[in-house]
Amino acid sequence: MKNIKIIFLTLTVIVLFSCSSDDEISPQEPLLNITFIMDSNAARLDNLGDPVSVPSGNAAQSPDFGILGLHFIGLNPDKFTPYDNGVTVFSSPTTEEGGIAAIDFESELFLTEPDNKFSIPLNNIASGEYEYFRNSIGFQKYNITYNLGGASANPDWPSGLNDDIDIDGTLASFLGYNTYIENYMIVNQTVDVNANKLQGYFGLESNGIIGGQQISELTEGNAPQTTVPNPIDDTSPVPAGSCVVTGKFPEALIIPENPTEDINIQVIISINKSFEWQDGNGNNKYEPLLDEQVVDMGTRGVFPSVL
Repeated sequence: MKNIKIIFLTLTVIVLFSCSSDDEISPQEPLLNITFIMDSNAARLDNLGDPVSVPSGNAAQSPDFGILGLHFIGLNPDKFTPYDNGVTVFSSPTTEEGGIAAIDFESELFLTEPDNKFSIPLNNIASGEYEYFRNSIGFQKYNITYNLGGASANPDWPSGLNDDIDIDGTLASFLGYNTYIENYMIVNQTVDVNANKLQGYFGLESNGIIGGQQISELTEGNAPQTTVPNPIDDTSPVPAGSCVVTGKFPEALIIPENPTEDINIQVIISINKSFEWQDGNGNNKYEPLLDEQVVDMGTRGVFPSVL
């Protein structure tokens, strides 16, 4: 991988906070509960919301997800509503700490597989019908597998050791239009940034055993493209680089004027072969040491439904 900086760092601890708690919401108050599910079997869509396969010359894998960070959640009444004129369910703060306005990474809504629900009182949402769900994805952390093909060309590679070795890596990627990052932790290593990073920046921590030795390395890079499916792009486009992914409810979400009970929504986010790279030798393995570049880390569609 070109222009990749390798950093050896020490362990710190990052604490992720939910944006709702029992102290903030009365248990008697009717809630809108939104559960997010990362699904590798969901449809794989392009930027216009049409099904798409992996293009010739590229390869892709469905990552093993750990953390999803959201900057924005919104509801739109119809396909003609501008992306920022609907109802805002959640929005994390921005900051100018990095020089210009950017998403404040530490303030995003962080979700994991066991803690994947966000709740808000229904009285905080205007009554009406909503056909579309939108969310801006700011951060992803997930596990991938890559191959050490090409490592044997390094004089430090152990003599006689085959370089066709698969190794586990954990990738932290930033999909927001611009994100201010003080630091972030991947697995055992913490990356100090203290600056804004544009969409596509990522850090990859490698962990494995090579020639009987435990390795732990960090590489940083940039992916040139982030897929942002929006099936109503012709009537309600989103700003370039925003990563505001759009999906339509099978039946409109109805928020009553005087809600008396919870409303539950399930939001499936497609990660179907969402980590994509240039596959120079056609072996379907990601080989960064052979200069195979990451080309896309965007999610592949959002599919909301009322339960």
